[in-house]
Amino acid sequence: MINVMQHTILHNVFIKIKKSKIMKNVILTLLLATIPFMGYMQTSVDAKEIINKLNKGESVSYENVIVSGNLDFRLIQEKQKVKDGANGIFKDNVTYKYHVRNSLKFINCTFNDEIIGYFHDDPEDELHIVMFHDDVVFNNCTFKEDLLVKYTKFYKNASFKANTYEGIALFKYSEFSSSVDFSKSYFDETANFKYAEFPMISDFSSSKFNGEAIFKYTVFEDKSNFSNCEFNELASFKYTKLEEFIDFSNVKFNSDAIFKYTKFSEGVSFENAFFDDFADFKYAKMYEPINLKNVEFDGETSFKYTEVDGREFVTYIMRNK
Repeated sequence: MINVMQHTILHNVFIKIKKSKIMKNVILTLLLATIPFMGYMQTSVDAKEIINKLNKGESVSYENVIVSGNLDFRLIQEKQKVKDGANGIFKDNVTYKYHVRNSLKFINCTFNDEIIGYFHDDPEDELHIVMFHDDVVFNNCTFKEDLLVKYTKFYKNASFKANTYEGIALFKYSEFSSSVDFSKSYFDETANFKYAEFPMISDFSSSKFNGEAIFKYTVFEDKSNFSNCEFNELASFKYTKLEEFIDFSNVKFNSDAIFKYTKFSEGVSFENAFFDDFADFKYAKMYEPINLKNVEFDGETSFKYTEVDGREFVTYIMRNK
């Protein structure tokens, strides 16, 4: 038989074992609970590490990381010097082109510092630009500082979907070779696409522009989609070249909207669009199909010399009431 002392010892051992199992279960439960959270945690990466990979001929792919330091493409080793003449962007300028041959992919990443794909050195009269020869993907990313890719050429696929730009987004003179996606983007400062070229379908739908949106002289060779966008500062589409249908349905223009001299070659939709300030369509040329259903103008408008299929805009409106 087990005496009282033995019974007490056995009871205490049993309790310790039981508590130990409970503690293990608690710890296991906590670990399992933190796994999904850990999946969303962002680790830090030095921007120079990315440049080093590209210089080694490696493709770059990151997800859920914080990139610290300027991502400066002037550190790319493959550099081409072009001086003057027809091959130079500016006469009397020295142009350096930095060639990135491998793909870049960033998903849900945060860039704490600038992305430098363009730099103009005034004292030295030098221009520095980057050329991307493979796919470039920045999706669901946040840019804390400026993104500078002026004069950049994207030779293959490019995607900039659902990004947040807290600094300037400079795509001026950029050339895209494929369809490009800027949908669901948030531009807190100036978004500059002046003189940019989009040879295939471009999608800016459901984006918000808090700073100026500059699409002046931009070339859209294929269909473009700006539906459900919100423009809170100047939206400039002056002299914009639209060779295919463009969709501005459900767009809110909360400041000046400039379409002066714009040519809508294959039709346009402004269905349910709202113009809160000056809407300037002076000298614009429109061609059917045209959808102006439920469009609302709350500010001053100018349709002087505006034409629809060669007829005055007012005549077109009267005939299509």
